Amino acid sequence: MFLLLSLLGTSVLVRLQLATSDGTIVVDYNKPLRALDPLAIGVDISGYFYPDVFANDRVEQQKIKTLSIKYMRMHLMYTSSGDPTSKIICAGDGCDTRWTGDQWINAIKQIGAEPVITVNTSPSIDAANLVKHFNRDTHNPVHYWIIGNEPNADGTPAENYSAVFNQDYDAMKAIDPTIKIGGGAVAWYDHNWLKHFLQNSGSRVDFVDFHGYAQQGTTPGDYNKLFQLADGYGKSIVDLRALIQATVPSRATQIGIEVGEWELDWGGSAQNNSTFHAVWAATVLGNILKTGGRSLFYADKGNLLYGSHHTFKDAKGHTITVSPDDTNPAYHGIGMFSGEGLFQHFGSTMVNATTTLPNIEVFASDHARNIVVINKDPSTPRKAAFDLKGVTSTIAEVWQKDQSTPFPNPPEKQDAINVQNGTFTYLLPPFSITTFVLKNA
Repeated sequence: MFLLLSLLGTSVLVRLQLATSDGTIVVDYNKPLRALDPLAIGVDISGYFYPDVFANDRVEQQKIKTLSIKYMRMHLMYTSSGDPTSKIICAGDGCDTRWTGDQWINAIKQIGAEPVITVNTSPSIDAANLVKHFNRDTHNPVHYWIIGNEPNADGTPAENYSAVFNQDYDAMKAIDPTIKIGGGAVAWYDHNWLKHFLQNSGSRVDFVDFHGYAQQGTTPGDYNKLFQLADGYGKSIVDLRALIQATVPSRATQIGIEVGEWELDWGGSAQNNSTFHAVWAATVLGNILKTGGRSLFYADKGNLLYGSHHTFKDAKGHTITVSPDDTNPAYHGIGMFSGEGLFQHFGSTMVNATTTLPNIEVFASDHARNIVVINKDPSTPRKAAFDLKGVTSTIAEVWQKDQSTPFPNPPEKQDAINVQNGTFTYLLPPFSITTFVLKNA
């Protein structure tokens, strides 16, 4: 395009360089949304894949530390229920019981993460005894606890669960009043069940926990529906926050929310071994962070990291072989926020970010300044024009995870862009996650 200017009576022909784009992405660093919980990015421990599990697998421990996971859940119980002198072991059916509860908790602490322990609801004395063991007798304190696991899945009414929760809560707090105790832990976001739980236990509970899986995973799901479900985690957090405010307004600001289990598949591996899995996981995590929740991805070995040897064919027909502790695509979906040791972690404050582009989601942070952009379209690239409010000139390092490399591979650095007057354009490939790391902004 040319523009004819008249300067002091002289006509000057000026060529204007206009960058065409498919739409805009606006990140407003003048509009912070919320401070993020330092424990917001977490992972559950399953205790499976004997003989190398989180308690003893140094390679796994290092991989999760590199991912910058700060919050890890472990389900523990006494070998002989009701006997506090018996060995404390993992509680999942078929988990590796060679290791003591102290070994599991120490492994979590050694990578710099905060442990959260799930305790069974029966008998009540076990919950208090576990707090006594860690926080008083062994001086190995655990500050976060969850009572029960998925009570609504077996038809337990909220009122019955609350009666046990209240009894356990009081007994546990009598041992250590400084601990935080979560409840609910429902198998899916069950609004009515949680409403009754809050009516009966809202005067006590320190955080409310719910779980959610998108599909069984025995057959591939519809991409659009799966992304709607990914966005739904954030919507559930917003709904639960409103429910807490309406039910126990006097304590609403004191009650946290966490998604205690989430993953694409709960009963299979359809679409698990694909770049889509990374894109979907990043979408879920972004929505949880944006709405102020804590995230616990389920689980470490077998989902975040492979637990055994496999050979796959990717979408392009390439043969891909993985070994135990190799990274699953979901690892990199989370890593596009945490940096996975390659670039700076998503910052401590979420800021306002919007876009006019279809099938694009954007999440942005301050302190440090990262912008995570997700293209959820399986086939259409999008050229985005960025407008960064509150930013003048800076360098943006560009890291990307897309379909151009095998699905277990980490993101790759693509560019270092000169950002002038807060604007630049960039191409977002189909099924991709792109993290822009702003330097000295």
